[in-house]
Amino acid sequence: MYIERYLLLALMFGSPLTRAEILETVDYIKYPVRHEVGTSLARAINSATPVSVGHMKYYSHTRWDMQWRYTYDKTSDLRTCKVKSLYVTLKATITLPELSSKDDKVIAQFNNYLQALKKHELGHLQIAQEAAKKIESNLLAHPALPSCEILKAALNENGLALTEEAKTQGVQYDAQTRHGQTQGAYLPD
Repeated sequence: MYIERYLLLALMFGSPLTRAEILETVDYIKYPVRHEVGTSLARAINSATPVSVGHMKYYSHTRWDMQWRYTYDKTSDLRTCKVKSLYVTLKATITLPELSSKDDKVIAQFNNYLQALKKHELGHLQIAQEAAKKIESNLLAHPALPSCEILKAALNENGLALTEEAKTQGVQYDAQTRHGQTQGAYLPD
């Protein structure tokens, strides 16, 4: 009974009911690393890694893409346009090495290294997840604007700014952790 009244009031006075959802997909790509006796683990991974940015090689990488879709509608007074529903999609791919070796000492070293490497990459994922939450809350809470075209432009501008902010945080995170070295993701040559 109370719910029906609330819905009726919401419909009469411009529905404040909005829907939002974050859809997240995380895929892992593993590239093979063959370790030969007499070769350091770092050299084996360095020769196998497919991850490079410019002239720099990296042993892991997190790539993510953020998209948002929304619906909007004129408010009950027909003077403004407001967000009605919002869907944020985060797609991430984490690339990590996978070792093949017969040396138990190297396997143990790799397992410790891989744990630290994963921790570092999950930090990148967390930055993207926080950005998705910010995009969801900011876009959903965006005030009504005079036209739907103005609203669309404002929502997209806001989403792009938050995405760029997250990319900058990722660069800062790499600088602070020296690409995971301060988190234990370091191999001596």
